[in-house]
Amino acid sequence: MNVDSPGLSPQLEAEQAVLGACLLAPSQLDSLRNWLEPRHFLRPAHGQFFAVMLAQLDEVPPPTTDDERRDWALQALASGARTIPGFSASYGQSLISACPTAAHAAAYGRMVLETAVRRALEQHAHRLLAAAESGSVRTTVELTTTLHGVIDQLTTAWGVIDVRSKKPLPEPVAQVGLLSGRAAEAARDDERMLLACLIGSPARISEIASWLTRGDFLAQEHSAVYQALAALAHRGEPVDELTALWEVQRRGALAAGTTTVEEVRSLLAPDVPGDPDYWAERVLRAALLRASATSAGIVRAMALDASVSAGTLLGDSLRALEPADRLQQRHRAALGTPGPDRPGPVVLGARRQAATRTAAAADRSARPAAKAARPRR
Repeated sequence: MNVDSPGLSPQLEAEQAVLGACLLAPSQLDSLRNWLEPRHFLRPAHGQFFAVMLAQLDEVPPPTTDDERRDWALQALASGARTIPGFSASYGQSLISACPTAAHAAAYGRMVLETAVRRALEQHAHRLLAAAESGSVRTTVELTTTLHGVIDQLTTAWGVIDVRSKKPLPEPVAQVGLLSGRAAEAARDDERMLLACLIGSPARISEIASWLTRGDFLAQEHSAVYQALAALAHRGEPVDELTALWEVQRRGALAAGTTTVEEVRSLLAPDVPGDPDYWAERVLRAALLRASATSAGIVRAMALDASVSAGTLLGDSLRALEPADRLQQRHRAALGTPGPDRPGPVVLGARRQAATRTAAAADRSARPAAKAARPRR
């Protein structure tokens, strides 16, 4: 490993610094281990060496004197060189040199964890986006549940998230593929079939309207016609081609140019065979995939923005997932299937033994290390 290579990222510098600080002041590992884990490190060897030090701490009590600290560090370096591929004692000495201040292990650890938060959310959001764009509803729902679990785990590690933010969420990194091409045309075809079936089965409209909304339609003209049919059914008025056209006009869709008389008449052509429940479920599936893809794209965009703090990122990720969660909940209601087990709501300000807890105790325990002699090379 070459720690002196130019352009070393701040994230890797933070990893080196926290490991070096723990070599200089092993007592800091007691507080770090409550929220920082080997898997949070980007470089595998760094995570493995952190695990080596944690294991050694379980066997060898934290040192208290300079000589004990030096021996403890040398033992850890020897264990790392023996068990970690590519790790050497000289690289361990470089970790010590890379640590600006031995007593700041908690601060460096928070940098490592914040990077891990960003990396984990980006990776899981990327998988969710790919599943939604592939058209797999089952995988999309499963990966949404997985992403919620990841957010909860990271919140436990970080300690607190901001769930009160009113800042507008960013746009996805790239245009969602489901909004164009064959998938979009297939969604519009399904919407047309649903509307044609509903005009022939008006008794089914109210039940379907209990879980399918106008916002689930991709085409605005289809949404306007569906809203008109649902309104007529809700008021208990007759439903046919003419009453539906009149309701579309009364709601201003014709004047606004959302649709035309000819389009409405073509959408409500009578005697189209088919089960409206089948087509309604297909429309909802397409809306679920679009919402999930959009939510995943927003989470990715935030995770790739290093200016967003971990607490804000975690809270805004939950906000970004809300539209997808609502669509998936309505899809389960339509199918009559149970929902996944998800963690309860996070209480703002609830801090466990986490990265954002007050670091005063850790700093006090590490102060002697600031003057401690560094292990001899």
